[in-house]
Amino acid sequence: MNNKLIEIALGKRPADAVIRNGKLINVLTKEIYPADIALCGNEIASIGPIPDGAIGEHTQIIDAAGLYLAPGFLDAHIHIESSMLTYTEFAKLVVTHGTTSVASDLMEITIVSGVDGMKEVLAESKHTPVRLFYPVPAFMEENGLQTTGSTLHAEMIDELIQLPEAVGLAEVLAPPILAGSPASAHMLELAKKYHKSPEGHAPAVMGEALNAYRSAGIRSDHESTSKEEALAKLRAGLRVLMREGSASTDLRPCLKAITEAHADTRYCSMVSDDIDALHICRLGHLDQKIRIAVEEGVDPVTAIQMVTINPAEDLMIDDRVGSITPGKLADIVFLSDLEHCKVEKVIAGGKLVVDGGRLVEELPEPRYSGLLQNTVQLSKRITGDDLVLHVPKSAEKARVHVIGADKHTLLTEALDAELDVIDGVVQPDVERDVLRIACVERYGKNGSIGKSFIKNFQLREGAIALSVGHDHHNITVVGSDPEDMALAVNRIAELQGGFVLVHHGEILGEIALPICGLLSTEPGEVVADKLEQIIRTLKTLGCDVPSPNVTLSFITLIFIPCFGITDQGLFDVRTFQLIDPVISLTEA
Repeated sequence: MNNKLIEIALGKRPADAVIRNGKLINVLTKEIYPADIALCGNEIASIGPIPDGAIGEHTQIIDAAGLYLAPGFLDAHIHIESSMLTYTEFAKLVVTHGTTSVASDLMEITIVSGVDGMKEVLAESKHTPVRLFYPVPAFMEENGLQTTGSTLHAEMIDELIQLPEAVGLAEVLAPPILAGSPASAHMLELAKKYHKSPEGHAPAVMGEALNAYRSAGIRSDHESTSKEEALAKLRAGLRVLMREGSASTDLRPCLKAITEAHADTRYCSMVSDDIDALHICRLGHLDQKIRIAVEEGVDPVTAIQMVTINPAEDLMIDDRVGSITPGKLADIVFLSDLEHCKVEKVIAGGKLVVDGGRLVEELPEPRYSGLLQNTVQLSKRITGDDLVLHVPKSAEKARVHVIGADKHTLLTEALDAELDVIDGVVQPDVERDVLRIACVERYGKNGSIGKSFIKNFQLREGAIALSVGHDHHNITVVGSDPEDMALAVNRIAELQGGFVLVHHGEILGEIALPICGLLSTEPGEVVADKLEQIIRTLKTLGCDVPSPNVTLSFITLIFIPCFGITDQGLFDVRTFQLIDPVISLTEA
């Protein structure tokens, strides 16, 4: 019990700050009304008329005349590593868009650098205005399907779920639960024991499987891509986290469960999952999702509920954040326009950190240990021949599996194509948009390289390579010319991680990602500009994928249907096994 808080609320003691003349958005009652707010340090002491005794000589008065006051926005499911920014630079960007809290499992950092590396970023977050809630990654065990820098074992989860920052489990996968996995059962028991939220991961899980998945106690899912899927999951009792990321633009179709099927919104939230620095700089963060929801016909206050109280209740942290009510943390967003969600000021933890839409607080530069640096160690310098698919020289044609990428969702198609074979090497078919793809192990453990083919990148010439690849973060490269592909991979090793574009033996664009091969050390705006230039250049080469970096980073994921690729080879998510990329050969 905070006696100072109580005394301020009773008017027996001056508040540290008072916000006057604002229009409070009460997300609990769905009302908007005039109200002043008294702050006690980083907490809210009272709302409504403020007692005279709560205003003293040293009380800071913040005028909110003409402005709406909303709770700080909460992104309940985001992988901050996909921004390609350090947590500090990420926080600098998103707080200007009203975000004061995120739930991020930091799994990508952990995969590369282990739990100790993750704890460095967790510590870094405490020096920023964006609070980090930590859902513990629910899977990372060695399975022989991919090579990682580190692994997370069951006994580690026992420890991590007791961290003060831990709010639950992240990405509890459907297949292990449906298979009766003892490890999954143990994790869910831990969540229940410590009163933490078990968050799900169930792409395209419907019908009997959905019922079985929900019956295990899973609380939410962020993988819906349609009105029908979102509605089915809501009806089954899952909280649906409607996703709008750089490559997965699923929000508009999912919102139709509200606007067309008239589903109640109390179990609906809006999240990012994976967005890069360019997306944040040019479009926004949760404020953009509010604008999309309003455009689709959702009431503005309802949309704000979907990034405040709804996700807070989902994560079971509504005792701390999610509403402007006494006793909650003082995270408050000042809006000049409700429908367009225009952010003017932001108070985070009781401090004014954004004014006039700009950050007014200097943040300390992060410092990292060697755990998070020098993590790219190729077993050897890569040649073009390492990246092509070899078959017997007697073959004339090869029927191969092809990963069907999608510009707007993370789901892939299972395609196939008949390709020419020259001197025992299966050739791409640029005219039909069938390109080479390879995944190169980058931890110096085994030098393995997975190879296959991919469609829908529409890259006529050149190659792109990236050291961000869920959930192993090896180097993935796409192109037609193996020499360009090899140059891109080797350049990433020189940069100690990055996103590289090569054309005819020349590097046309690059972003260095020296922190775990995932994060840049440059300011967010600089990374956004570089990424924009690479995307612009890619368009001249035929690739019009809106977010090629995020799309490519998910081609490697073995938990989203239908195909994925790792350093161990092509993976069929439906059968959950590695498969030969060659279906059949036609002899000459």
